[in-house]
Amino acid sequence: MASWRGAFTGLVPQDFLDAMDPGSIAASWADSIAAGRSRIHVAVLGEQVIGYAGVGPERDESAPPNTGELYALFVHPDHWGAGAGRALTDAACADLRDAGCINVRLWVLEANIRARRFYTRYGFTETPDRTHSSLGDLPEIRLTAPLA
Repeated sequence: MASWRGAFTGLVPQDFLDAMDPGSIAASWADSIAAGRSRIHVAVLGEQVIGYAGVGPERDESAPPNTGELYALFVHPDHWGAGAGRALTDAACADLRDAGCINVRLWVLEANIRARRFYTRYGFTETPDRTHSSLGDLPEIRLTAPLA
């Protein structure tokens, strides 16, 4: 939960962050993994999980063929800037390549400048696509990158 709170404090309504239930989030991921819709990669330091990335097929049915999606990327704030985010993104993109994807897309909060800079440095570019997040009806931007 610290990774979510670190990433979203000041960007989403505080009452949303306060109401987050780790058990519900874990159950949702477990259901998605069991159904074959998602795969999870974790970053571990010692015996502590410090981050995770979730990937799978692009959820947008109008997506180009062979497009995957990075559903989530979170790293504990104590480990920001230490390479865990890049390692998780590397693993997520390799997973999607192995699954036959040639592109990866993701949604990021428009106001999340830190995340947008990270993804741009990684090679993602903005698309014209916009939506609103379920995290308080906040604007999101779609980013895309080739999986070369």
